[in-house]
Amino acid sequence: MVIDPATLGVFIAASLALYISPGPDMIYVATRAMGQGRRAGALSALGISTGILVHMFAASFGLAAVLKVFPAAFAIIKWAGIAYLIYLGLRALTGKGDDDALKPATTKRDNWRLYRQGFVCNILNPKIALFFLAFLPQFTDAAHGDVTLQMLFYGSVFASGGLVWILGVAWVFGSAGNWVKRHPGAIRAQKWITGSSLLGLAAFLALDKRG
Repeated sequence: MVIDPATLGVFIAASLALYISPGPDMIYVATRAMGQGRRAGALSALGISTGILVHMFAASFGLAAVLKVFPAAFAIIKWAGIAYLIYLGLRALTGKGDDDALKPATTKRDNWRLYRQGFVCNILNPKIALFFLAFLPQFTDAAHGDVTLQMLFYGSVFASGGLVWILGVAWVFGSAGNWVKRHPGAIRAQKWITGSSLLGLAAFLALDKRG
């Protein structure tokens, strides 16, 4: 396999443009970081990045094509993800259970919960799989070797850069969340913002007709 430096440069430029465009993953991590701090945001980002790797492998080995061929499968996964976001949003607003909206990650169980939720939110977004299926092949060339290996390479580059970016998002918004925690009067508003953001994200995905 041969990677053309010029093609790689174009790929990196395109990836940077995609990173800075606000999307569901960025909104989710920012919401978690503001509500629970930088650590929670970082753990959510790691979960999301793991989901991105799964989508990358699916696209590279052709599994994502199944979602394109079978619309019913796409719809089932999409609405399962929306339902999960609604569940998280309602928990944040009502304070049920562990009160995820404001509880910091202090134990291994908390860490796993945040990581798992980030992973589930990402993996239940089938449009990410279709994105990789459409995006990665644009930079491959059969003359340069195995196309699957090229897609895995470019997908790994995209996922690595995306992880760095989304961890930065967690750090920035976590700083805002830390300020909120030092001002008790703002906690109620923060709880409302967290729950409303998750519900708003669910509504956005439900109403989005693209793909």
